[in-house]
Amino acid sequence: MATSTSRKVTNIIWGVLALWIVLLIIGRIRNRPPTSVRGPLKILTPPFTANKAELIQDLRDRKFQALDAKLNSYQQSFEANILEEANLAVAFDAFAFADPALGPILDDWVKLEPTSYPAHLARAKYRAELGWQARGNRYANETSEQQMNEMVSRLSEAAAEAVTAIKLNPKSSIAYALLLDVAKAEGDDKSLDHVYSVGLAKVPLSYSIRVSAMEALEPRWGGSYAMMTSLANDAQKSVSKNPRLASLKGFADVDRGNVAWSAGDQKGAIRLFDQALDEGGDFALGYSARGNFYVGIRQDNQALDDLNRANLIRPQNPETIAYIAYAYYGLDRPKDVLAMIQQYRQIAQPGPYMLKVEQWAQNFNTGNAVAVKVGGN
Repeated sequence: MATSTSRKVTNIIWGVLALWIVLLIIGRIRNRPPTSVRGPLKILTPPFTANKAELIQDLRDRKFQALDAKLNSYQQSFEANILEEANLAVAFDAFAFADPALGPILDDWVKLEPTSYPAHLARAKYRAELGWQARGNRYANETSEQQMNEMVSRLSEAAAEAVTAIKLNPKSSIAYALLLDVAKAEGDDKSLDHVYSVGLAKVPLSYSIRVSAMEALEPRWGGSYAMMTSLANDAQKSVSKNPRLASLKGFADVDRGNVAWSAGDQKGAIRLFDQALDEGGDFALGYSARGNFYVGIRQDNQALDDLNRANLIRPQNPETIAYIAYAYYGLDRPKDVLAMIQQYRQIAQPGPYMLKVEQWAQNFNTGNAVAVKVGGN
């Protein structure tokens, strides 16, 4: 009798334990953000020929004529084929590199070649980057007046250079896009409307101009999701001539996803990132944002899938390269971390987090590697 009772008690205990384990597993499954489904990647642009590292090295070597030839050829290719605008954008983004050593060289290039549209636009990109660096990435109420003044000064210099570039080449879509970025930072809605109208009048199918306008319409800059959606819908009228414009339909949901993530809503964030890519198709911003999210929640293999796609669609983007390095960090792959950071150093200056991750990777085999908190929105 005692044995039978003991067995019953044991069975009850095991039953309760099994039920608890099942409930625990169900709870974890419910709380785990869903993984994303990816189909075959569709890249709309021709192969990229611009190489940021080579362009920066040409600048350091003061090969101004070679730079003029390369950048003008990219512009001519764009004017002949709207899909080449992505390559042109990558080329000029090379100069958004806040290395103090580059400033005097850019000044010399402009001085020696005052009628060079590439020289003025390259200096504009450089000075704009200095402005954003001076401001930092904190909220306005956490940013000093000195930082704001430095940003405005640098961005004003950048705008003047961009205007000169447009005078030398009225079809410089990258210069119009830069002016929109400056107007966004200064909260100048009148200039935003004017530059957008003039830019599209000169380059009606430009993707870069529309992207800068779209980012200026984000709620944090005084716009709204309704305004972003309106711009995206208007762009669809020209999608048959420039299929890249379809991706603008996903931009509002990318921003919504980032906001949801910042608020701690992981499920809402991944749903919005997935929706952005469903609506906009394969576009770099969508994959980069979702990849960064996966890095932040330590689903690093999922992150690499997205970030590698972003890097194929829009290569040589410092932010994407940084996220890839952080994903490799999460997977304990120090050699890959160092390889990505080496790429990063060729086109941008590493910040404190990246330097810590780099130190971890260098010390990995010595047993002295200290864990670093990376990822996040």
